[in-house]
Amino acid sequence: MKTEREPVPKLLELLEEPDPSLYRRLLRDAGTSGRCPVLLNDGTLDRCDQEAIDEDPELVDANPYTVLADWWRGPCLPDCPCDEPLLATLPAPVGSGRDLSRHHATVASATGFARAAQGIARMGVVEAARPADIPLALRWSGMCNYQDRDLPRATAVLRSWEDRFGAVVAFVGPDTLLLSVARPPRSREECTSVAAEHFAFCPDQVDPQVELRTTPIPLSEYAESIRGETLWRFWWD
Repeated sequence: MKTEREPVPKLLELLEEPDPSLYRRLLRDAGTSGRCPVLLNDGTLDRCDQEAIDEDPELVDANPYTVLADWWRGPCLPDCPCDEPLLATLPAPVGSGRDLSRHHATVASATGFARAAQGIARMGVVEAARPADIPLALRWSGMCNYQDRDLPRATAVLRSWEDRFGAVVAFVGPDTLLLSVARPPRSREECTSVAAEHFAFCPDQVDPQVELRTTPIPLSEYAESIRGETLWRFWWD
């Protein structure tokens, strides 16, 4: 069932709840149809209201490692109380070397997430050729507390994760992104590298995976927490 509300840029349809079969078909065919599924809620739509966003293709196509290196907060100052100070530079990126964005396992993993969200979230259809482009297409303002972070460059990072790990933007909340991950990192090297990328991408929380944690988490501990984890959560306060 569709509902009517104030228009949101490039939101083509809005359903009451996820339809896993439709979700799967849309995700599989998004590259050719330009119609991509995403889960969201009414609060999300209230944060899709940016009128002026620079969609310069050079920003969207930026090198994701360069973007994250620019956003990296290390190194810690000498008097930092961290038990494990951040490195001076972002670790080198890792990945499978294959493009997993269209892989059947990526589609299956995200569809499973949509199935689990029935009765919890709503389902939107967005004018986008891939899930990584959805926040930009919706003019999402969830990262508004960080003026150095813009959607075009964030899109470059999300595209990289989609390609390298089959990490699909499955849910967009008012200030939250949930990514379904078909091929999560498993080795120590991979987990450490990806953990650093997460810290650079979303530094506004003590632990992106645990909502109730109140103390900072060391990079190595966070790296262990995402080993084999098929859901990545990012939250900006």
